[in-house]
Amino acid sequence: MSSRECGAKAKTNNHQPYRQPAMANGRCRFHGGKSCGAQTKEGKEKVKSANTKHGFYSAESIAMRKYARSLIKASYETMKF
Repeated sequence: MSSRECGAKAKTNNHQPYRQPAMANGRCRFHGGKSCGAQTKEGKEKVKSANTKHGFYSAESIAMRKYARSLIKASYETMKF
């Protein structure tokens, strides 16, 4: 019994098809992926919350850096003779 092979072409081996067994989408787990995204409502909410902006480029962080810069600039101006 032979299983279907992945249809992805290899860069090596004279561009022959990849020989790993394929899934239902015709690609192996390396080339086709096992997931097609969140399907349930809970999963979609989890993805949405994971994609929110945070960290260095968040609005709060940018505002905090601007405020800190303004304080530093003001302190330099008060120290000038």
